Amino acid sequence: MKTNSINHNGCSVCEQGKENYTTFRPAHRPRQTFYQYDYRHTDGELFSTVALSLEECRERRDEWLNKRKKMYKLYVGLKKLGEFDTILDAKQYANQCGISGTFNLLGDQYTDSWYVSESDIKK
Repeated sequence: MKTNSINHNGCSVCEQGKENYTTFRPAHRPRQTFYQYDYRHTDGELFSTVALSLEECRERRDEWLNKRKKMYKLYVGLKKLGEFDTILDAKQYANQCGISGTFNLLGDQYTDSWYVSESDIKK
């Protein structure tokens, strides 16, 4: 949806699963029109970019979405520890990070959870 402003006090107003964009002409290139583009994923994560065309913005968004499908996100409690290309990489990191708690590993159509107690941590 094209809007006059896609921000409120510097924060994106993009709703989950929707896109917002607007055009602008920077002072250093007054003859070129740029697109400022935001897309908020259904999980709440925001993708934002600036490009010369709306099509280029959407291509970048699609690349970002495809990359997200291949990533695994590791959390302990609500704290995000990182993003990993494979399940093995994420679990190895969890074993070596020295943190106790409930670990959650999330990917596209993949979920795993396990608990590590303080006594399980190798010192």
